[in-house]
Amino acid sequence: MLVTGASSGLGEAMARQLAKRYGANLVVVARRADRLNALKAELEGSTGVTVHPIVADLAELGDVDRVLEEATNGRELYAAVLNAGITHFGSWDELDWSGFARMQAVNNTSVVRLVTHLLPMLERQGQQGGVLLVASMAGLTPLPYQAMYSATKAFLVHLGASLHHEMWPRQVSVSTFVPGGIATEMTEGKRFNALRSWLMPVEECAQEALETLRCRRYVHAPGLLYRWGGKLTRLLPQRMFVAGVAAQYRRSLELLANEEAKLR
Repeated sequence: MLVTGASSGLGEAMARQLAKRYGANLVVVARRADRLNALKAELEGSTGVTVHPIVADLAELGDVDRVLEEATNGRELYAAVLNAGITHFGSWDELDWSGFARMQAVNNTSVVRLVTHLLPMLERQGQQGGVLLVASMAGLTPLPYQAMYSATKAFLVHLGASLHHEMWPRQVSVSTFVPGGIATEMTEGKRFNALRSWLMPVEECAQEALETLRCRRYVHAPGLLYRWGGKLTRLLPQRMFVAGVAAQYRRSLELLANEEAKLR
């Protein structure tokens, strides 16, 4: 089983559950060697599975190709969890071009490169394996103050939903997981302080993500709150709903700005 973005947050939680609950041997990918090696030592010591770490920056296409070569060399992969992603929370024009290019490379380009290689391989193996794309609720509904991130996740939702139908007759599943906010390293920054009560516990989210893969679901949002939120977005005019989200996010950013101003 291949898991990208496995050094922290949702990816790390999914890797742990795959090893401990399902006894899966893992190929784990991330940039931080120390975190991957610690995960390897923990899981191999406590579960007896094998964990193969690959240190790679998925913003670099050469690294993506190296991951593919190393992950498939001498082993068969039953499934892949493509979880790696980066975000920006703030006004759209705070993110410079190089920051956006890096976000798109990690969130979109690396995923397309990986599935282009992995789906034909899974089909050839004939084991009815699958791929899980970790997108976001932000890919279903526009998200002000995370505009570029929301756009990259919309790409993933459309990619995953389309591939689901194309690959289903070929006995390979493509499922798309669309969580809302998760309590992870990505949301630890002060800008998220006023939104923290909306964040889903990472272990609970990881469990639902793996069920999405196991049950070969189409597109799945975890947690009752976010599932009802998804229904609400279809009932209300989108502009009204997104305006409410924008107001919450703006308030969170303004509260932080006021706190920082007091410290000057």
